[in-house]
Amino acid sequence: MQRQRLYYIDFLRVSAFLLLIAYHASVAFFPDMKWLIEAPEGSATLSLLMKHPRAWRLALLFFVSGMGTWFVFRRVSGYAFLKGRFMRLFPPLIFAMCVIVVPQVWYERMFEDGYQGSFLTFWLTRYFTEGKYPDGNFTWAHMWFVAYLLVMTFVCYPVFALLNQSRMKPVTDWFERTASSSWVYLFFLLPLVLNLVFSPFFPRQTNALYNDGAWFAVWASWFGLGFLFARHHRALIDGIVARRWMSAALALALSAALYLFSWTDRGGFSLGDYDRMTPLFKACILALAWMMILALTGFAARHVNAPSATVSWLNRKVFPLYIVHQTVVVAALYYVLPLGLGVWQEYALVLFATFAGSLLFAIAAELLPGRAGLLLGLAPRHRSRADDEGVATRAPHGA
Repeated sequence: MQRQRLYYIDFLRVSAFLLLIAYHASVAFFPDMKWLIEAPEGSATLSLLMKHPRAWRLALLFFVSGMGTWFVFRRVSGYAFLKGRFMRLFPPLIFAMCVIVVPQVWYERMFEDGYQGSFLTFWLTRYFTEGKYPDGNFTWAHMWFVAYLLVMTFVCYPVFALLNQSRMKPVTDWFERTASSSWVYLFFLLPLVLNLVFSPFFPRQTNALYNDGAWFAVWASWFGLGFLFARHHRALIDGIVARRWMSAALALALSAALYLFSWTDRGGFSLGDYDRMTPLFKACILALAWMMILALTGFAARHVNAPSATVSWLNRKVFPLYIVHQTVVVAALYYVLPLGLGVWQEYALVLFATFAGSLLFAIAAELLPGRAGLLLGLAPRHRSRADDEGVATRAPHGA
């Protein structure tokens, strides 16, 4: 059977990263959250709006990353697979930690602490020598996502390889039958149960890996589910498309419950919140994340599974965009906030500057000679389109 590219996965990947960038551009304006640079005047409305994507944006990213990992895994395995994933993720991680992230901390120290030294002085004399952030300066900042993705790829690889063995066919057949039925809606219980089991040992979400076991288990669950759904795509996608409206309805119901009983006080009692993560609140946000994944996958597979020059162009640049975006956000905040324009005007300027600056960076990265683009997340040009992690064997019916 001839393979057909699943264009909708490219669309989901690009959309997930662009949403994350828009979210990060807004965080400084949340009056109820500490961040790198904080606006003197926040917006409770903006914070309330962003509580919704906060619940599922990262789950979608890890899910789509898991799908992409399957498309690489099925072509190469063993040492070649692990080496390829390492070279795709580790060089950008280290380069970003040592170069791209540095201005974030420099701007923060100037804005929040009154530091007056030059960037070069800060970089050479303080960034690497004063310990890890936040007491010191050295950090992977938003690149924690890449670090986690790298580690979970190696951690999950033995399971992925085991699933290819014939003795595991009863297990994979069971997964296929279950995921093809309405029982698929209960798959959010996997990250929930793992998180609750590990929470007594890792009570806080830190993004530091070594002490973040409960939430690493959550992200690895979404990653693994993405891998499995891509592995069984031919058997599962038609059901996901057929249930897309049900998935959307469940997501809407959960959203209403969270806005009533968590994110506002209109419901009369509280399920918990991001600052007070009760088991019930975790169940609600993880269920919402899963319903959003199923709904977005279903609608995307049904309606945008077609070639798009724009999506294809952005898909290649989305990793460099991610690598640099938070540095651009912090720089934009440093220069925009003193203007005192008001929250919504400032947010609009920061958002525009972030997208424009990040896109220019990604375009400039294409001009780097040889394999230097690997440091900024660009795959080598000689790779085929299939190597861009978006090919499967069949498109959904009616797409």
